[in-house]
Amino acid sequence: MEKNNSGVYIIIVIFAFLVLAGFYFIFNKLSDVRTDLNNLQLAFQMFSKESKEPAANPPSETPADNAANPPPPSQDKNQGGITIPTAIIFDTLSSPTLQPQTKITVTVEDVTKTNDGTVTANIKVFSGEASSYSALDVRGLFTIINLELEGENQTPVEVTSQFNSIPPKSAVTGTVVFKIEAAKNIIILQVGSGDNVKFYEFNFSKKTYKETVIG
Repeated sequence: MEKNNSGVYIIIVIFAFLVLAGFYFIFNKLSDVRTDLNNLQLAFQMFSKESKEPAANPPSETPADNAANPPPPSQDKNQGGITIPTAIIFDTLSSPTLQPQTKITVTVEDVTKTNDGTVTANIKVFSGEASSYSALDVRGLFTIINLELEGENQTPVEVTSQFNSIPPKSAVTGTVVFKIEAAKNIIILQVGSGDNVKFYEFNFSKKTYKETVIG
């Protein structure tokens, strides 16, 4: 009987050790899980803090500087005058100062007359067939014809842009400027040269233009 009791005690002790070992294993695992959770929470807090902080070098805005240096106001192209858009196109030869000579296409985009009698033709030249740099004598291509008994034809008083060095297969814009009487509202503009001249009548009172014949 005592042997049976001792066997039972041994089994109970072994079972108790197994239970204690199981609890120890469970508590150890719970501790590891708790540590992982704490680390995860700390990492999440650090990430949230960094995402809420402003950028190290945010783009600076200087409204004071903008107010002190406002952009220049846009100027009226007409300056109180009248602009007549045109579709005038003609071909001419480039100047012999740069060889070889080539065909140049000239377009007159519009003509403006201001209140002080300044007449400005905005032009564009195309060197589509040129193989090298070319030049163009623009002054010789535009004339205001005087149909009155007294007075002479008017050549441009000013030509802007670099028409003396036109790159091949490109376009160059510029202006041809005349000076007429401020009260004069009808002009005859001759374009082209040699046998290829054409004449256009501009009426700034009616804001119209048309091709015309002289002679």
